[in-house]
Parts: sequence; structure tokens; C-alpha cells
Amino acid sequence: MKSISKILFALMLVSGILLLLDLENREKVQREELRIAVFKMIARPMLEDAERGIVKALTERGYLDREDCTIRYYCADGDMATANAIAQNIVSSRFDMVITISTPSLQVMANANKKGEVLHIFCTVTDPYGAGVGITGPEPGQHPPHLTGIGTFQPVEESFELAKQMNPDLKKVGSVWCTSETCSEACVRLARKKCAELGIELLEMGVENTTQILEAAMSLTARGVEALWVGGDNVVEAAIDQMIKAAEKASIPLFINNTNSVYGNTLFGLGAKYTEVGYLAGNMAADVLEGKACSEIGVSNMVPLNLVTNPAALNNLKDKWQLPSP
Repeated sequence: MKSISKILFALMLVSGILLLLDLENREKVQREELRIAVFKMIARPMLEDAERGIVKALTERGYLDREDCTIRYYCADGDMATANAIAQNIVSSRFDMVITISTPSLQVMANANKKGEVLHIFCTVTDPYGAGVGITGPEPGQHPPHLTGIGTFQPVEESFELAKQMNPDLKKVGSVWCTSETCSEACVRLARKKCAELGIELLEMGVENTTQILEAAMSLTARGVEALWVGGDNVVEAAIDQMIKAAEKASIPLFINNTNSVYGNTLFGLGAKYTEVGYLAGNMAADVLEGKACSEIGVSNMVPLNLVTNPAALNNLKDKWQLPSP
């Protein structure tokens, strides 16, 4: 019996050693394969435009055609618990790099990746300095060494200036915004300042989720606002049809800081060309993958402007609005 036990023990020992060697070899193979994650918070046109720009840049740089490169795409469908799970999975799965799209995905990913185990490039973020992820300024030394990207602060001031040009008598604008979104709060703060300069009263209604948006917008129209405005707000933009519905019922225009929802009573959208933003981020990611350190890249604000107008909206406005000449 003792000899049988010794033989079994020897077999188990050899099997264990072979298993460890195989595991080491598999890990070596995994390390040799380049793994990139692209992570967006929700499937919205603006964020999908940015994703297309990222893919275009990575394609041009040869990463989509490499046999030793895997690119995986993640979407949290607007759910924070799902977003946290995705971020944890990206870290635990030992991705080499993650490219995040939107402020919430930046925040979730940065929180899961505090040790800097994964290189992190971000884009479509309104205010990266106020996102609470350790970015204190635009210079290379003012952010975590594994994290950098592109800020895209919506053209809030330009939007209100344009609205005032279209209707010089504009005195009261309503805004519905999600109070838990730092990107939205940054836009609203700037809107308050600009409205004060232009002699416009900004009436605000805070919401926590999409189910509250229509009621909040209707409350603003009942208070006599002459237009509605939506800045960089992921929650409100996800239910933009409710804002358009409220504007239609009140026969007033809606103006927004993206160009993907310019229909109905949306008179104009002034925002960034997010395919270009994504393209810039994709090239930045390729630079890092090819040896440039994240710590050497500053966090700059890039807003390639895009204006889309909707002349048909003029037919359902009670006040006189005039679109700018082409």
C-alpha cells in the first residue's frame, strides 16, 4: 500500500508541475497578445460617433488587422452596476489598454483601475478636471501616470450667444439636468454665467433619472420659459424626445449641445464632431501602445465645432426666431 501511495503521490506531483508549467505558458501567450477594451456608458449616437472615430484611427494604425491584437467593445446600457462590473472585468482580465467614452465610464474605470494596472485613454468628457479622477490640470504632470485623454467641453457659451442672435428678445430659458452628473453640472455653471451676461434668466429643474424629465420640462414651460436648453447631460440626452415633446406642446424651441437630435422642435444643435474627437483619441491610444508614455501627454480640450439647424422647427414657434444665414 505504501508503494502505491508513493506512486500516486509522485503522479500527482508531476501532474501539478505540468499544470503549473502549462499555466505559465498560457499566461506568457496571453501577455504576448495585445488586448484593447473600448468601453462606453450607453449606446447614444454621440458616443457611437466617437467609437467610430476610435475604430477608424486604430484601423489606420494597423491594430484591427493584427492577428496578435484583440479589441473588445463594452457598453453598460446606462446601468451603473453593469458599468462597475465591466470596469472590474477589464482590470482582472489584464487588458493592456482601455479607451473610455463619456464622463461616467471614465469615472467608473478610473475607480476600478486606481493601481494603474491598465493604460487608460478617455474621450467625450466635458470636464476631466472636475471628474474626480485625479486630473488637476492640462499639463502632463497633472494626471495619474497611466491615465490621459481628451476633454471636450460643450460649446455652452456659444449656444446661448447663438440663441440670443436668433431671438434678440429672449429673456427666459429653461434647463433640465441630472444633478448626479458632474459633466452636466459643469455645463450648467457656465450657462448661469453666460445667461447673466446676456440678460437671460435661467430656470433650472434637477432630475435623478429619465422618468422625471418630461414632468420637469413641462414644469419649466408652465413657468413661461421661451426656450429649453440641454447641455452635456447623458441622462437627459438619453430621453431627449421628452424634452422635444415639452417644447412642441409649448410652441417654443429646444436648443442642444449635440447634433444628433435636431428634429421636431429642436431648432439647432451646436456641439463637437465626435467622430473627430474619437479619431484623435484613437491616435493617442496608438501612440501610447507604440511607446509614448501617458505621463508625457497632457489633457487638452478639443472641440471641433459642428452646427446643425432645423428650419422646420420655425413652423411651430409662437415667438419670432430667425436662423442665421448659411
